[in-house]
Amino acid sequence: ERERDGSGKPVYLRRNHRHVPPVSHALLHQFLSSFVKDMDPKVIVNILSSHDISAGECAGFSAAAGDINAAVNAALFGEDEKAGALDALRVLNDSAIENAEPYYYKHALVLLSRAPMAAAKSFLARYPEGLSETKLLPAFMQYERQRAETKNPLVEQKNNSAFVDDENASVKYLEGVIAQGSRSRAVFNYLTSLYAAMNDEGPLFRFLSTHVPPSVSSSSNSGGISELMLKQAQEEMSSPLDKSHALRTILRTGRHFRSAVKLYMGFTGMRQQAVELALKVDPSLARELARKSDDKDEKKRLWLMIARNAAAHGASRDGKDIVARVVAVLKDCGPDVLSIEDVLPFLPDFAQIDQFKDEICDALASYSSKIEHYIKEMNECDQTCDTLRDELSRLRSVGVQVRTNARCAFTNKYVMESDEPFYAFPSGYVVLEKALKREVLPHLNEKQRDRVKFIDEELARLRRLRATSRAPLEKAKDDFEMDELQNELDGLIAAECPLTGSVMVDSITQGFDDDDFEDTF
Repeated sequence: ERERDGSGKPVYLRRNHRHVPPVSHALLHQFLSSFVKDMDPKVIVNILSSHDISAGECAGFSAAAGDINAAVNAALFGEDEKAGALDALRVLNDSAIENAEPYYYKHALVLLSRAPMAAAKSFLARYPEGLSETKLLPAFMQYERQRAETKNPLVEQKNNSAFVDDENASVKYLEGVIAQGSRSRAVFNYLTSLYAAMNDEGPLFRFLSTHVPPSVSSSSNSGGISELMLKQAQEEMSSPLDKSHALRTILRTGRHFRSAVKLYMGFTGMRQQAVELALKVDPSLARELARKSDDKDEKKRLWLMIARNAAAHGASRDGKDIVARVVAVLKDCGPDVLSIEDVLPFLPDFAQIDQFKDEICDALASYSSKIEHYIKEMNECDQTCDTLRDELSRLRSVGVQVRTNARCAFTNKYVMESDEPFYAFPSGYVVLEKALKREVLPHLNEKQRDRVKFIDEELARLRRLRATSRAPLEKAKDDFEMDELQNELDGLIAAECPLTGSVMVDSITQGFDDDDFEDTF
């Protein structure tokens, strides 16, 4: 029974009527409870054990005296090993966590071996107080190895009658600490291996469904493959579950393929492997995965894989079953993904056309509709080309009239009296070349400005060459090169009117120049 001394601490003393008379036992119990603070725990425990006092009573006295180590040792080394383990757990549970924590780790394996479920519940109850799950994990792993050895006929069995085989203790503890917020990757991985060793796939699949997020869709990511892989790596690092380890563990068992498919879907770009595996266990699951693909090319590739598998597993002498399976795949994926010509290589050579004549008629009707659509587009293109030809012909005859007193829109100089070229725009504005460059160059990019500078230098060089005596052929070549450069320069600086085009729109936020403002007004 359990009593408390004057300080409020529990005293564990169980009555033992086998060796000590009831009156003597009661006197001993009263004496120890009264003078627990005045005696040396180790000496008293030695005296009690030498007089055949039970291990539980020795443990209770040591716990009351504050010696947890002696209390746990006394409980564990008693005759009744399971009862001793329960006594040790009671001592540890009633002690402060800062005092009991080292002894939890020290005796974890012994406690699990003798009272696995009680030990797991005790460990789990102290987890919120700071009992480390990673320090207890080796004890659970050793306990599971001992469980496996007891079931293996090839392993020599040790005479360990106190060992208790409980298949739920480790799983209950690991599930409990994860539910309470544990993010240890070692805990997640070991729980996955325990699930994988079970015959029932349900717990493993539910666990993976909770902790494996869906993969990032490549079609929804505009940053390219590098950004996609970076995001996948970040998710892998942030997740407490090592998906690669879990996948290897499951595939090594040779079963639980639904869970393996779930893991494949957690990786980016592994949908094809998931469909291949799903085809071995559940073709309907493979079709569901193919439907969820967002990439058009990938979806077609997956459905072709499903159709090939359907044809390979159809068995009949006349090929009717094969055709029926393949046609069913065509109907499932829809006409936008596969057509009859895509699956014809999978059909047997002796298949009759009557078996899929409807699909052939649908394909021909689709081709006819596409041909009509293409013809309509070609006619529209012809009309557009004719319109462009007419517009080009009209523009060849279009001219711009410039008055003799026309002034530059920026410098206000008479363009006819100036020695430099000028540009006349359809808007009616006339601009000298230097003023146009000064206005347009700030709105060009660096590459375009460098090109304008290069063209000016080349034109100046060719003009100097023309001033020298050169052969007619060389002059003609220089003239052609000058025309090409001048046309390119016109396209860079005079593609549109600087006062009515995009240059004016881009410069709307710029302030007025004071000198120009005063000259104008």
